[in-house]
Amino acid sequence: MIRKYVYDGEEYASSWLVRQAISRKENKAFSAEPEEGKAEFWAALGVTYTETPDPEPTEEELAARELEKAKRLRAAQVAAIKVEVDGMTFDGDETAQSRMARAITAAETAGMDSTVWVLADNTVATVTKAQLQQALTKAMLAMSELWTVPYEEKGDEAS
Repeated sequence: MIRKYVYDGEEYASSWLVRQAISRKENKAFSAEPEEGKAEFWAALGVTYTETPDPEPTEEELAARELEKAKRLRAAQVAAIKVEVDGMTFDGDETAQSRMARAITAAETAGMDSTVWVLADNTVATVTKAQLQQALTKAMLAMSELWTVPYEEKGDEAS
């Protein structure tokens, strides 16, 4: 709801602003506006009060809202990615992918073949570099399937 207050030829967007103007000009203090009878309350103070409904959103605004909703859904789906390698379930969200990539790089740099890893069920396991690489690949593929969905759905509606 859009509320408009006109006092002494000036337009105000909130009751607080018009109260400040009345206070400065007339040195008046008064109670808060009532829930019922606002127009009459303000008219007694020399204020024209009007309410108009919020404008209907444009097609572009609706499309932007839908895209943001789809992105939030995608983020939740990406956060829930789990992948299985050799009977072990790995978290596959973006943070886990980043950790896997760093662990693989560190293992390659240090010449290590395995490392200790916390699996999706919070158990600790010794995993090989190859298992981490496979888990990272699966997680990235799962994420890539989800990544473009908000844009594909938008494109499908347009056609």
